[in-house]
Amino acid sequence: MIENRDNCPSFEILNQICQRLEIKLTDVSHNPRYGDKLFSYIEEDMRRHLYIQAQQRIGKVNFDKLDNRFAEGKYYCYKGFVKLYIDDDLDEAIYHFNWMLTQYKCDSLRFYHAWSNLGLGLAYQKFEKPKRALRYIEQSIQILDQIKHDNHDICAVTDLYIGIIATFLELNHFDRARQLCTAILNRLTADDCLYKVDVLEELESRCLYAQGKIVEATMKQFTAMFVAELRGNQTLCNKIKDKSQAHIIQLVKQELNKIDGRQTLSI
Repeated sequence: MIENRDNCPSFEILNQICQRLEIKLTDVSHNPRYGDKLFSYIEEDMRRHLYIQAQQRIGKVNFDKLDNRFAEGKYYCYKGFVKLYIDDDLDEAIYHFNWMLTQYKCDSLRFYHAWSNLGLGLAYQKFEKPKRALRYIEQSIQILDQIKHDNHDICAVTDLYIGIIATFLELNHFDRARQLCTAILNRLTADDCLYKVDVLEELESRCLYAQGKIVEATMKQFTAMFVAELRGNQTLCNKIKDKSQAHIIQLVKQELNKIDGRQTLSI
């Protein structure tokens, strides 16, 4: 029907097709608003932590040409992270995040409200104000809990959870980090999705090591390694195989070499 009529009757169907083909929705939509395609690239850069590249793209955006509040809200969210990570200007970062949260309250921006709250948490963490940082991070989680069962992009939600979990690890809140790992892993499993399962398993292993649960942590590491290899995440796979668990892997190889070549008993 889409091929014959050159249209799609359902946004959700179109979104699923784009995810399956690994193309951006804005690349196939007609008459996109000003900045839509550029914003999709900026968001991808942000999620991959390519903030310098994102900054260069944001510099090409003429804010006065943005013709809807949805785009304006996203712009302030993006700008906040550039101020936080590239310019290292915490006051400006906080200003942009706060402006986004107070001036752009529409439901369509809830994901960016969660993202901006995380940004505020990270900024106050850099200011060495952990209590205030945690307050904003928990607000981010509350919003994500509301939208994670909607039709929102599960990959984007997962990326945001990973940022939150990593922050809890830095703040030594290991129980909370593990709770979130379990929650998002359950969601991904329910959706038969492997997106960054390896990263989440590795993050949970760090929590377990910090809590002295060595055996359980090691099992998580190997789970992360196998899933990373399956997903083609060779960086994480090699990190575990060649560094974190190199000693155990070497011991296993030695034991296998002892067994190799022995005759098995016939029954």
